[in-house]
Amino acid sequence: MNVALLQINPTVGDLEGNAALILAAARRAQASGADLAVGSELMLTGYPPRDLLLYPGFIERTQVALGDLAQDLADGIPVVVGTVCRNPSPDGRALFNSAVWLEGGEIREWIHKRLLPTYDVFDEDRYFEPAQGRELIKYKGKQLGFTICEDIWNDRDFWQHRRYAVDPVEELARAGAEVIFNLSASPFSVGKQAFRVQMLGAMAQRHQVPILYVNQVGGNDDLIFDGSSVALDQYGEVFAQGAAFQSDVVLVDLEDQQGTYIPGLQDPAEEIYRAL
Repeated sequence: MNVALLQINPTVGDLEGNAALILAAARRAQASGADLAVGSELMLTGYPPRDLLLYPGFIERTQVALGDLAQDLADGIPVVVGTVCRNPSPDGRALFNSAVWLEGGEIREWIHKRLLPTYDVFDEDRYFEPAQGRELIKYKGKQLGFTICEDIWNDRDFWQHRRYAVDPVEELARAGAEVIFNLSASPFSVGKQAFRVQMLGAMAQRHQVPILYVNQVGGNDDLIFDGSSVALDQYGEVFAQGAAFQSDVVLVDLEDQQGTYIPGLQDPAEEIYRAL
């Protein structure tokens, strides 16, 4: 199975523009042989959307944009997109920080974030309800596990003191996940890229499962996102790496465990802007 990691530069609040970036990247990925495309955290809304999430009109527009994107992708490969989802329960926060599996013009699966960071530059408990559990998704004979950003930052063997009582990666591995994905919007700081690879490598090695990590790029106020999406094998070794600080799409061959950089996708936005 070939998986495309869609590392794009979304703009907070630009739902139509972000959807166009996703669509362009996914179509090029499919043309290059991808069976599945996976993007970054909240890529449809841009990250972090902050108090835009408190406006019902913005949430409604997000749902409309997601439906339109699903239709535009109907004749293509499945695409996993980071977005928000309303919480149907009258209890708790009104929204989930989610990823959605789009296939055949419809939403096949919703995946909700479990661990919500509320420290440093993060304030996700203000907006989101944490998920209570997660199922594997079967596709092309493989059991796939999905996590969202903070979900991977709680490995009990890597951290001396953990922030959370649960480890979503461990739970997915125990459930039989053959590949674990992480959709991220992880801000840059000095030394973080190397540290992140070290952490992901230790996690992949402990659970004996490949980990594919997709991070966004770009800037939002004082936050910079470095991209550097990465694929690690079950031994914790990097076998594919996205570009740092620029848009990129990497085609990852899970069987041969190698990556291919797709020509012309270093900046998917250029294709759109040329057409305007």
